[in-house]
Amino acid sequence: MVAPDAVQQLLDREQLRDLVARYALTVDDHDLVGLEAMFHPEAVFDRDGVVAHGWPEIAAVLGASMRGFRRMLHTPHAAVVELTGPDEAVGASSGHAELVTRSGVLLAAYRYADAFVRHEGRWVFSRREVRFLYAASAVEYAATLPHEDRVRFPGEPARESYIRPNDTQGY
Repeated sequence: MVAPDAVQQLLDREQLRDLVARYALTVDDHDLVGLEAMFHPEAVFDRDGVVAHGWPEIAAVLGASMRGFRRMLHTPHAAVVELTGPDEAVGASSGHAELVTRSGVLLAAYRYADAFVRHEGRWVFSRREVRFLYAASAVEYAATLPHEDRVRFPGEPARESYIRPNDTQGY
């Protein structure tokens, strides 16, 4: 017979993986109202070192990103979660994105490091950190990917990926 807390842990892990997948869909829909429900009111969001504290700041960062992209298609891949207590968990996930700007199509690969809490009876993000392995124009993708400075968002200087081979800290 399976212990009742083992069943609850399985349910919690599935809810956390669903949260990660729903986040990608909701970002693609440019739905800030839907995203607000996924974050603790005092959550922290870190996009490549740009840190937002609390939902109003997170909404500003996510809204600015959404306004920069006419169309977004995030495809989540692996998602792992570890329950660290009855109402706390950590996790990591990866994925790819196809992003349409006014000047063309951008391809990107990313990883998230997450902390979750159960808030008002449901799992939400308490911290979400995204790091890009690359971001490149679809036209320049093959030429960009081999370079160290392969994170190239429009209007931003090219920079190195925050994730390097053999760098597993936090992921």
